[in-house]
Amino acid sequence: MATAFARAIESGDSLAVEAGTGVGKTFAYLTPLLLSGRRAIISTATQALQDQLFHRDIPAVAGALGLPVRVALLKGRSSYVCLHRLEQSLHGPASRGLRDPAISAGLSQALRWAVQSHRGDLAELDTLDEQSPLRPLMTSTLDNCAGDACPRLAVCHVNRARQEAWQAEWVVINHHVFFADHVLQGSDGASLLPPAELVVFDEAHRLNDTGIGFLGRSFGSAQLREIARDLASHGPRWARGQRPWAHLALTLQQSARALADVPRQAGVAGARLRWQALVPDGVEPASWKRCVADVSRALADAGEALTGTAAASVELERLRARMQALHTLWGDMLNAATLRAGDVRWVEWGDAHQWRVVCAPTDSSLLFRPLVASASATGPRSWLFASATLGSDERLSWFTRSLGLEHSPALKTLRVASPFDHAAQAALYVPSDLPDPADASHTLSLALAVARWASRLGGRTLVLTTTLRAVARLADQLQSEVAHGRCGPLRVLAQGRHSKRSMLARFRAASEPCVLVASASFWEGVDLAGDALQLLVIDKLPFAPPDDPLMQARGEQQEALGLSAFRDVFLPEAAMALKQGAGRLIRSESDRGILVLGDRRALTRSYGNILLQSLPDMRRLNDEADLEDAIDALVLTRSSTKVRPRT
Repeated sequence: MATAFARAIESGDSLAVEAGTGVGKTFAYLTPLLLSGRRAIISTATQALQDQLFHRDIPAVAGALGLPVRVALLKGRSSYVCLHRLEQSLHGPASRGLRDPAISAGLSQALRWAVQSHRGDLAELDTLDEQSPLRPLMTSTLDNCAGDACPRLAVCHVNRARQEAWQAEWVVINHHVFFADHVLQGSDGASLLPPAELVVFDEAHRLNDTGIGFLGRSFGSAQLREIARDLASHGPRWARGQRPWAHLALTLQQSARALADVPRQAGVAGARLRWQALVPDGVEPASWKRCVADVSRALADAGEALTGTAAASVELERLRARMQALHTLWGDMLNAATLRAGDVRWVEWGDAHQWRVVCAPTDSSLLFRPLVASASATGPRSWLFASATLGSDERLSWFTRSLGLEHSPALKTLRVASPFDHAAQAALYVPSDLPDPADASHTLSLALAVARWASRLGGRTLVLTTTLRAVARLADQLQSEVAHGRCGPLRVLAQGRHSKRSMLARFRAASEPCVLVASASFWEGVDLAGDALQLLVIDKLPFAPPDDPLMQARGEQQEALGLSAFRDVFLPEAAMALKQGAGRLIRSESDRGILVLGDRRALTRSYGNILLQSLPDMRRLNDEADLEDAIDALVLTRSSTKVRPRT
């Protein structure tokens, strides 16, 4: 793999490489990149992987080769604390709306950290969850940033990070920053990123999904609540008594909440609903139309108030421009005539009265096809892609098709076999006695089984679920089993209750039997090498919901070509997701473990064998007795046993 990347860098080719999890893909591209001496952008899927590259992997390679390199770490704006907004949230006009003592205490704690932090990177705050309500109160957006007028401009962490990026030889970013830079260049010609000769995408399988969100348009409750907060803050500050600012802000917030509560058909809460006709699928029409009109009216009223007072200050003029832009965007989202050919429109609902309307293409081909085709000395000479899951054929069709590169002569592909002996190091068990995955009792039954298995093993268990809702249900049931003494002592860690970084640290350092239950981002980018993880449980085959708007649209495109939506869209997606999740188990030549797939469809459906073939070749366990024997063997041969398992 390193040799292939070296040749591509030297010749100016573009290259996509698939190699198994844990084999050292990062070192395989960093080594020839460092030896080449060229300026580069290195993009990965998540901020956690950015931190790993910047703090661990790049220093290790540079130290081993004795070749220093100036490296900068650049994340998105929302990853850095904004001292001005944090101070305004605590002590400015907006602070009067903070009725929750926990919010005020959290902001005070954040301010004590912020004034001492060199980078201002929110990842330094282990107690700050990704969904914390504190984040919008202490970060800025492109819209609400005060720019050159900011009183804290001299110590702005976002500006400092960008300046360091332009002075570096390598810049480590994430895919969101890459697409944000592309969108920014398209709007005003500016750029967040310095020129580079090479662009490397690690965890490249995430590019398509990330790109779709940036190449499309979105409008949601978060934008309404954010501009309502700013209206309530800036209005009284610069034009007190001239308009009913508190009422206007409250109306915006109420319209956002009302749309979140629109009646929907049973079973679609939290789902994406396609929006092709006048009303999204599964939504009560009269309520939808009324709530949509209320949002439009609230934006118009606030915009009118700001138009009449904008001359009072630069802040109010900026706020007026933002309000007008949001009003225009909302109108465009409502009008199907403004959609581009091939775009898909949908509405998605989340927890805590969150919703978002999205209009986006079905893939990222509009961006990547011309980028790779035009690679030259005037821009990046090579585009390099690496991941553990790019496809099941030599052309890596699952990946290249999503970027419009399946027939591109400019892109070469390579699949590298894993050096691990999975047949000797790992075992696979598919229980045949669990309820059907669609049965409401499936999660409960699996939790009871996990309690038995993890107790016998002495923890060291990671459970990956296909939904966040299943995380909570499974973790609660596990804790109930422990509390009532129906299994051995287990420490249960559940996603959403702590930050990802702190949960992984607790899991690795556990001095007691530990089970980590997680979903979403934990399916990839999680490295638990050694004896820390020896039992990986995947609750269900990771099929996308059949009514997912993007998947539906992709399926329709394939059917129009005479292909099958299930076989050519849904099944390959599930295979890649399953392969990625299973890759958490074996991360080195000495790792040993068991993969349990808690979905009997893998045994009973015709497509089950196709999905199992996407996994490494592991020995098969036939029943629970085989599983118990395999668990006991892991315990007896463990290199270091920190805890005594329950037998």
